[in-house]
Amino acid sequence: MDREICFKIRAWVCNKFGEDWRSGLWSRSAPAAAAMTTLLRHRLGATAADALLAHRLSFSTSSRRTPHRFRRSRRSPNPAPPSPEVVSAAIGTLPSRLTPPLLAYSLSSVSDDRLLLPLLTHSLGLPTFRPDPGPFLIAIKRLAAADLYADFDRTCALAFSLLPSLPSPGPLLSSALYFYCQFRRIGKAFHVYTLMRSSADPAARPSADTYHTLFTALLSRGGGDTMVHYMYMDTVAALFRQMLEEGVPPDTRALNVLVKGYAQSLHLNDALRVFHQMRPVYGCEPDALTYSYLVHGLSAQGRTRNAREVFDEMRAKGLVPTEPACNAFVSALAMAGEASEAESVMWDMVRAGRVVDDVTRRALLEELWSLGRRDDADRLVREMEERGIVGGAERRTLLRSLHDEFGDDDLDVGDTRGRTR
Repeated sequence: MDREICFKIRAWVCNKFGEDWRSGLWSRSAPAAAAMTTLLRHRLGATAADALLAHRLSFSTSSRRTPHRFRRSRRSPNPAPPSPEVVSAAIGTLPSRLTPPLLAYSLSSVSDDRLLLPLLTHSLGLPTFRPDPGPFLIAIKRLAAADLYADFDRTCALAFSLLPSLPSPGPLLSSALYFYCQFRRIGKAFHVYTLMRSSADPAARPSADTYHTLFTALLSRGGGDTMVHYMYMDTVAALFRQMLEEGVPPDTRALNVLVKGYAQSLHLNDALRVFHQMRPVYGCEPDALTYSYLVHGLSAQGRTRNAREVFDEMRAKGLVPTEPACNAFVSALAMAGEASEAESVMWDMVRAGRVVDDVTRRALLEELWSLGRRDDADRLVREMEERGIVGGAERRTLLRSLHDEFGDDDLDVGDTRGRTR
């Protein structure tokens, strides 16, 4: 009887929501799902309807997929664990009198990374064995390199359970935090950070490298989304204050991460504040990366005057910006109508070993063309060809695209390198 009622109700849903039914999409139609659920509950009762829906008419009432950026990244699943026979054979190769150095050597000699955790677990169960961070350190490094996250996580949990009895756990905790960040498990990394702060061993306390690793891991999330960077900058700033309270002096790398984070989130005033505090407050000298982050961020905001000041200060110190900073600065100058200045910066970067990309070169040529300086654009593209920045085919493509966009019937895109200028 229940089955007959079920099919009748499904036929009614077919008539009412026929398009979804015939196309096979009825299970993703929220109105059809809600109608069938209500009718079944009315005719069969709540308990029987729930049972029938669970076993015979399973469908989803959700009509929307989870947005891609909120879905968890799918890592490749761990391979199947080794068979008991293989594990027993590997255990049989261990020395009879097992000490931590011998165990560390055995773990480093095992060819199958999946055997590391079983061997380590077996060894810790021996009555004569004393816990030591050496075997754990070898195991987590090999498991992380093999991308075996599940075994890596279990090995770390085993080591953390023995933490009070492990001598000198500093290198072990530092490696675990680093690899958790590499696996993008920020929550686990902060758990290790908490263990480091509460450790009785002063050598295991967080160092400048620890904070730099956490800063980098936080700001690597979100890709190029400036809003995501700004959201994580609150956490980074709080962690930086905690770093100062712990008495850990910041170095240039840690301060560079702050400058980079503020610049990527387009909060350049905060980035400039950190930059101006580096020498007088923290005793750190800005390097090429510091200046590059500022030049890139200021150029992205169109603040070419401030970018020029930072750029000139950097070049006066003999520092060379990164290629992304060069591209951003030259493009910003070109789009601001400062084509001559952009050309000057481009040739300065060429002499320093930096070559702007094709998008930046095109932006500069288009600006010269739009200003009516077509002879200068022609001269520039041919000079770039002579210096080996562009090839003949790319030169002709650039000139032809300018001709198509702006129009110039007298434009000669042929090979006229021998003509007198």
